[in-house]
Amino acid sequence: MLSDNIRPLRRPEKEGTSPGRRWKTNWPAEVGSSAGRVPCLVLDISSWGAQLRIDQELADQDRIWLNLECIGTIAAEIVWRRDNTIGVQFLEQQSWIRRLHAQRLDPSTWTWQPTASQRPQT
Repeated sequence: MLSDNIRPLRRPEKEGTSPGRRWKTNWPAEVGSSAGRVPCLVLDISSWGAQLRIDQELADQDRIWLNLECIGTIAAEIVWRRDNTIGVQFLEQQSWIRRLHAQRLDPSTWTWQPTASQRPQT
């Protein structure tokens, strides 16, 4: 049968599985450390980490706190640095990222539905 040759291209995301897909963002945030706070930009994010652009020098530390205005503070560790970009791994998985990502991919959450008064009269 022809359908025996078809395989899914991506594994479905489930709680507790791999780090999850990265979500491209452009969110202003702050990085906090024992040396103080530095503004940053979240370039992409997954439930286990993020890529941040920081225009100021960040003290040579491993443990930081990412502060997102509407979310709160997330404890993280710096796992790589390149010029003014750093990669961080969250100390705990952020399930809210998975929920946002799932909501973004679910057509029933973003398809506009006209209200009764907006439907054409027949």
